[in-house]
Amino acid sequence: MTASTATVLPRREHSGPTPGVDVEALTSVPVLGGHASDGEPSAALFLWAHGRYRDDYEFELHRHEGLEILTVVLDGTMSHYDTATGRWAALHAGDYQMMWSGPGISHIERAAQGTRGFQIQFDPGHDVASRQHPSYRDYPAASFTARPAGDALVTDIIGGSGPIETRTQGLSVRRVTVPTGSQAVLEAGADRVTLAYVIDGAAAINGAQAGGDDVISLNGASSMTVEATEPTDVLVVSVPASPSYQPRQWDPRQQGAGRPAPPWQR
Repeated sequence: MTASTATVLPRREHSGPTPGVDVEALTSVPVLGGHASDGEPSAALFLWAHGRYRDDYEFELHRHEGLEILTVVLDGTMSHYDTATGRWAALHAGDYQMMWSGPGISHIERAAQGTRGFQIQFDPGHDVASRQHPSYRDYPAASFTARPAGDALVTDIIGGSGPIETRTQGLSVRRVTVPTGSQAVLEAGADRVTLAYVIDGAAAINGAQAGGDDVISLNGASSMTVEATEPTDVLVVSVPASPSYQPRQWDPRQQGAGRPAPPWQR
């Protein structure tokens, strides 16, 4: 077993019914406002939220500015409407969507009962991004091809052979599936912020024991080793620790109690 060089991040959770709706809208938020849940800066990784929906649920029309937003559907169906295209589109299990919010885009998201997925927001350099045309693109599951890594399979989502276009400097998103009793070894980068979210399963990641919904920080390790004790599915997000621009950050303790959200999320 690899000696532990990684950290299991504290869980930042929000669950329970919304008034009038039997729903878990957010069960895990490992990154918020450019900070991981242990308080460390997460560079251009601005927000990472994992949602489970026990019933149909709608996020009403809301606005984003200057961000790239990746939607990952793990189970079920997520429907999307935005003011840039003026049309509805549906994402199903295995599908991805990248939105470029530019100077401002408003959208509605509807999750069908039983849906599970991620929303991940990146700051590609707010001042430049906010001058670019807002748009989005859907990528069906068939757009992605897994490659072997020993007994494991690695699917490049962004970076490598991944098809999703991105404006965030040096962004890498990969999905790794490892069967019981096997391991996968991937390059990470000592000068990067790399977080691994265990979607399902149980494994030691760089020696740190993790199970479903745990998030692991590699703490700048140059590689990642996943040693699975049961079938394990992991999403790995990595960005340069020091990009050429200064990513925006926001202290999540500033939200609530009548305080507004940061201006680029209004």
